[in-house]
Amino acid sequence: MIEASVGAVPGLVPAFVIIGLLLAVPVGLIAKLRGHSVVLPTLFTTALAGVLTVTLLPSSFGSEAPGTCDQGLPGAAFLASESAQLNVLLFVPLCFLAVLLFRRPVLVLAGTVTLTSAIELAQGHLPLGRACSYDDIKANALGGIIGLSLGCLSLCLFPRRSRRRSPFTRRDTLWGSGAVIASACAVATAFSATLTIEDYEATTYRSTAEFGSTEAMQEWFAGTVTQLLGEQANGTTEMRKPQDGQRRWVLRADTSHGSVVATWPDRKLVELRTVSHQHAAGASSRSLPDAEIRKSAERFARTWFPKETADAVARFEHPRNDPHTRLLSYRRYDHGVMTRMRLDIVVSTTGRVTGLTNKVL
Repeated sequence: MIEASVGAVPGLVPAFVIIGLLLAVPVGLIAKLRGHSVVLPTLFTTALAGVLTVTLLPSSFGSEAPGTCDQGLPGAAFLASESAQLNVLLFVPLCFLAVLLFRRPVLVLAGTVTLTSAIELAQGHLPLGRACSYDDIKANALGGIIGLSLGCLSLCLFPRRSRRRSPFTRRDTLWGSGAVIASACAVATAFSATLTIEDYEATTYRSTAEFGSTEAMQEWFAGTVTQLLGEQANGTTEMRKPQDGQRRWVLRADTSHGSVVATWPDRKLVELRTVSHQHAAGASSRSLPDAEIRKSAERFARTWFPKETADAVARFEHPRNDPHTRLLSYRRYDHGVMTRMRLDIVVSTTGRVTGLTNKVL
């Protein structure tokens, strides 16, 4: 959560400053008007602002899947990751200050469970570019317990009066225990009723076995986009996971030079569009003869669609709406009847492929 936020959330520090001021200033003023110290309330609300900023500010990372939550790793295995360790640290100062401020550690524990669960529910439902995970709940709860323990130790070592007293009062224990049980039941009901619990580790393993690693997929698609649109093409890439019953990823890149749509793991182009053949990288201004233009389009077809075009009928024509391009179409016939197979390649008069529509079924 934090690991992704620091590098992927634009404006994290300014947002923290703004949210911190919006929370800390009113709380500090109220405490001052009531004749209380403003230090602890201000520090507590600042820590709360940090938690909310880091966990709920929209991220540039895509969510794993809306409406789902990862069940996480068994036991304490989640603590091996740096992200989980940072999540533990996230709640330590918040709960430490909460115990010093409210002096009700059991109620603080209930509030910690409620807060971290509400954050994960929001991440699971809202389009924040984040993923819900039980590991985050466990890490934040562990950080809360550490902060709570440090707060209780501080109250025992540095009491307000000279007499040391236990921070656990009968009233806090009774009310806090009830609040812990109630919040745990509410959280369990909310997660099971509104989210689909998935094992992302097992899903990732199955996906890697069936589709290959995402690193290989990203490397291939990046190279494909560069090959088709040029090295100077800058833009965004979308990678849509296979849904139930589907057997491939759908990859799309929208760049300054055009767009590319492809599928994985079959490594097939589905669509290609360039902004303008006149601005395409590497395009020459000299028009070629139709025979050369057709050879260029056929070479592209053999490279990307060798099996699909082997027994298909090719047709080369001049589009009426654009005199600067030519169209090479492939169709397949079955006993004289044209099938649904459709492959159209648009090539400029300079010999560069500028468009593609692939409906090879």
